[in-house]
Amino acid sequence: MNDPERLAFPPETLRQYALVADGERGALVGPRGDIAFLCFPRWHDEALFASLVGGPGHFAVTPRDGRFVWGGHYEPGTLVWRSRWVTSDGVVECREALARPAYRDRLVLLRRVEALEGDAHVRVVLDPRPGFGRRLPLRRLAPGTWGTTGDEAPALRFRAGCDAMTVADDRLVGDLDVPEGRRHDLVLEVCSASAGPGPPVSAEQAWAGTEKAWRDDQPRLASSLAPEEVQHSYAVMRGLTSQDGGMAAAATMSLPEHARSGRNYDYRYAWIRDQCYAGQAAAVAGADGLLDAAVGFVAERLLGDGPRLKPAYTVDGGPVPDERPLDLPGYPGGEVRTATG
Repeated sequence: MNDPERLAFPPETLRQYALVADGERGALVGPRGDIAFLCFPRWHDEALFASLVGGPGHFAVTPRDGRFVWGGHYEPGTLVWRSRWVTSDGVVECREALARPAYRDRLVLLRRVEALEGDAHVRVVLDPRPGFGRRLPLRRLAPGTWGTTGDEAPALRFRAGCDAMTVADDRLVGDLDVPEGRRHDLVLEVCSASAGPGPPVSAEQAWAGTEKAWRDDQPRLASSLAPEEVQHSYAVMRGLTSQDGGMAAAATMSLPEHARSGRNYDYRYAWIRDQCYAGQAAAVAGADGLLDAAVGFVAERLLGDGPRLKPAYTVDGGPVPDERPLDLPGYPGGEVRTATG
């Protein structure tokens, strides 16, 4: 538990994490640029990065100048997040997104470092740990590209766009320098064993596709006293809703309702009550796509289970597995219990 890289990214107050999501899974980005939680291939599967609950594994893009002020914002109508750091000698932003359109067995995580004022000097650390902690050996695949080879699952490919990275203890670490006014793309691709790696993803095309998907998703919402908040709420609900219609309640698991209370919940499932409330809100706002997803998902569960309707299901309508503990420290004040099968 004394790994210096993990100690560099301690848990933060939950409101300081940003969510990026594509409907099939979501990632939490901390104020130091650390992706602290991400499950793959879908919401209810095991974590690839689990530092939020005390596990190994994170993907960080952080200013090397330890003295900085953090901020950030979402691009309107999207779950595209911009981490922003004012350092001693400049301003750096990192544009973050899970690429859309999304696929159930494949994710593409986009991170774009932008030097807004002064040169940007950031440290990049990629430490994937599938299954809440299993080591995933990384190898240099080509100039500027690292990933897995052989039969490792999931398959992973990381395009750093430069050779300033080294593998140490199955972790990829490097320092990246971006001149003022320039930008640099980092692309992480992860796919299940059945999907296969496929051709490398173009960062420019992935960003363009993601922007188009969010733009095309935006309905004409009903008038409101707080139109920007309604628009963002729609984006959050869209990002939590799977192609199968189920809406994950949240991206997180094993977070304490009250410190030391023993009440830890796994919210990565579609809760029927929450889905009904979401459908009603979508109906009022005129978000017909979300309304259709909610009605379809709940109706299928009612028709299939009738009086045996469960409180929650996986986002594709499957049963929630039995709860089990994990040997991890947990978020402070809680313990790690998961319903992951």
